[in-house]
Amino acid sequence: MNLSFDDGADLDDIRERLSSPDAGIRRVAVMDLIDAVDDPDAVELAVKGISDSDAGVRAEAARVLDEFEGEDVIAALLSALTDADETVRLAAAESLAETKDRSAGPAILVWLETDDAFVKASCLRALRELRVPESQAVALEHLGHAEPTVRREAIGVLAYLKDDNVLMALMNAARKDPDPTVRKVGVGSLVFSKTDRAADALVEALGDENWQVREEAAFIIGKVALGSAVSPLIEAMNDEYWQVRVKAAGSLGRLKDPAAVDVLGQALSYNISNLRKEAAAALGEIASPNALPFLQVACEDVDPDVRKIARWAIDQISKNP
Repeated sequence: MNLSFDDGADLDDIRERLSSPDAGIRRVAVMDLIDAVDDPDAVELAVKGISDSDAGVRAEAARVLDEFEGEDVIAALLSALTDADETVRLAAAESLAETKDRSAGPAILVWLETDDAFVKASCLRALRELRVPESQAVALEHLGHAEPTVRREAIGVLAYLKDDNVLMALMNAARKDPDPTVRKVGVGSLVFSKTDRAADALVEALGDENWQVREEAAFIIGKVALGSAVSPLIEAMNDEYWQVRVKAAGSLGRLKDPAAVDVLGQALSYNISNLRKEAAAALGEIASPNALPFLQVACEDVDPDVRKIARWAIDQISKNP
């Protein structure tokens, strides 16, 4: 059996190989269709691959369809979301998520009426990138779905629409959802807010019972430049998880408040090198002369990256008028 790729895209040859009784030959034939993405006949053959008897061929067809456009392509990928084989379903979901054609929105919205949680989550994920206004109401409805995966994807749809009218719903997800992975996504979605109305929810998330939610909150506070959260971030520098402290240090650097110098300086003695590097960088961003004693000690750190960043930070302070 010859599984080597042909040069170019001879559709007659590909069509013949797609009729082969050998699934391996059919799979490679489907892969070769990528070289003919502008040919309507190639689209037809790729779509046909979704109904192949072999799961490997169907999965490859789902991946290849990522390169094509059109209603037939969207319909084939949507139907593949219910395939009996998990690999095919996942491949279809990935390709559907890469869809950039907003005209696909209505067809995807129709499939959200199914009871299948995987299909719902996959469709919502695709709608996120399309930013179809009609998806807002549907996403709000699915924030109450029983499956966390569906709720997470619904949050993504709402966040990408960047409509402050749904900010309260996103804040509620960040604060109250029973699943920590959903709360984390809810916290992350607040980065799109154009107002400071999300401040309380972000600060509250710094005290979440789940460390990954706290880590996300510490990061997002810096991204939105929430100056009122300096004190909570300083407290977060004592979090039991170093990952949270790393993000808190980075955000304190972005906020450039001299009140954080002492806690960041103390972090330079922690045994986690990533935290020491982030603290040194933050002190360079703040550029306060009060950080010099800490940084001078850090210039002798065992980690060369910490030493390098400490020297950079000292240089930043010398440039600060």
